[in-house]
Order: sequence, then C-alpha cells, then structure tokens
Amino acid sequence: MRVGRVLAGVLMAWGLAVPVAAQSGGFLALGMGVTRRGAPAEGVDGTTRPSVIWRIGHGNNGWGFRWGLNWYSADLTEEFASTTTDFGRLQVRPVMAGYGYERRFGRLLVGGGVIGGYARTRVSMTPEFDDAYRASLGARTVRTEVSNTLVVRPELSAWFDISRKVGLNLSSGYMIARPEVTVLSSLGEDRRRVRADMFNIRIGLVYSVF
Repeated sequence: MRVGRVLAGVLMAWGLAVPVAAQSGGFLALGMGVTRRGAPAEGVDGTTRPSVIWRIGHGNNGWGFRWGLNWYSADLTEEFASTTTDFGRLQVRPVMAGYGYERRFGRLLVGGGVIGGYARTRVSMTPEFDDAYRASLGARTVRTEVSNTLVVRPELSAWFDISRKVGLNLSSGYMIARPEVTVLSSLGEDRRRVRADMFNIRIGLVYSVF
C-alpha cells in the first residue's frame, strides 16, 4: 500500500508539473522513486520498495564515465526435507564503474552503458532453516558463510526535464551476481553457487537542490 501511494504521488506530480523549461536550476538534484526488483532464478525473491534518487549535472551527448552502487537484498528459499523453507536474506553491496553513451532530444536525455565491480556480501540464516537442518540431519551446530563476488550490470536510463527544478527518471538494469553460499555444520560443509541476478526498473522524481 505504501509503495502504491509513492508511485501515485510520482505520477501525479508529473501530470501537474508545468513544462516551462528544461531542468537547469542546479547541479545536484535529489528525490524519491519506486524500485521493483525481480529475480529470474528460483529460490531468490525480488522486492518493491521506495528508493532515493540523485542526479549530478544534466548529461551531455556522447560517451562518458558511469558509476553506481546499486545495493540490494534478496530473500532466499531452499528445498529441504521435501518442503520449501526460508533459508535467509542475502545482502549484496557492490561498488561499480564503467562506460556508457548518452543522447539528448530536447527535454529528454536517454542513455545506456555497462558497469561492473566488486560486491561485499552478507547472508543471515533464518531460525526455521536452522531448526530444520538440525532436526533432519542431526547436526549439532549450523552456520552460514557467503563469498564476496564480482558483479556486472548493463543498464538503460531516461531523464525527462519537466521544469527548471523537477526531473523525471525511468531506468532499468540487470545485475549479474553469483556469490557462493556455504552451510557449515558439525557434519561438514555444503557449498553452492547462488544465482543472485536481479532485474530492476525504477521510476521517480528529483528536485534541484543547488
């Protein structure tokens, strides 16, 4: 419900804004939007959440440097003892840089590129999985570890200058992340590669601060 209200506010502000001139009121713009993340792999759940958006400058035609953080979390499930059990939450915290191309068409700026880098990761196991693992296999102790991983993200974005101060953003991307999760117990180690890829699409508004 809260996400729906945020999205409705974004669309209402877009519809009511008066398009007087291109967004040129400042160098830095901040705002809010809604991001939908979807996972193509089974056992990895996506999310829909409010997100903070920022914009530095107004873009130029041609090739240029791109960077991004794109931190996200995903809930993992596991087929265990003939049932689907909540395994835990995986956090992926990348720092990325790359190259891309932008082109302006009046008020509209469109662009695309590829960025990549290194992600620190963390996984927290649920009590439900801990209990099921101990009861089914007779393990005395259970804990989890996850490896950090390289990440790559092709992305597309569009900025529309609604007014001098207000800009609308629509962007999408596909994060490729494949960390290795290990369950360590008194019985040994169980290692597996998790396809934590995530497709995301975001819409939001920013306002020029200075």
